[in-house]
Amino acid sequence: MTPAILDREVQESSSTLEERLLAFHEALEAHDYLEIDGDIEGDSLSTHQIKVLNHEKKAAYGVSLEAIMEQELKEVVVALETGIRNKLYGITRIVGYYSRISNWNKSKLGELKDRHKGNYSVRAVA
Repeated sequence: MTPAILDREVQESSSTLEERLLAFHEALEAHDYLEIDGDIEGDSLSTHQIKVLNHEKKAAYGVSLEAIMEQELKEVVVALETGIRNKLYGITRIVGYYSRISNWNKSKLGELKDRHKGNYSVRAVA
């Protein structure tokens, strides 16, 4: 697979489901042994899945639309390549504790996406 496809990661703040699915589709189309084989109907982002075949491992995986929306494309592809069955969901620290974002409402997810992702570092002050 070409690294350029994965570098085309959609910006989190403005991405829609359609844009994320297109980026996911393009990454797998360019891949040597991963292939989209259809979808598994569901009634929400966490239950509707895309079926992906890994021809090298002779295995099939279901990737939820929620995982495609919330996870970095590179991480999803690596999980599909290696077959490591880690749950792909977002965890964030808000108001002092960690929580999964899979059960958040639409407004809270919007707030999370609106947060600025900056370059932060620690400097010594003289």
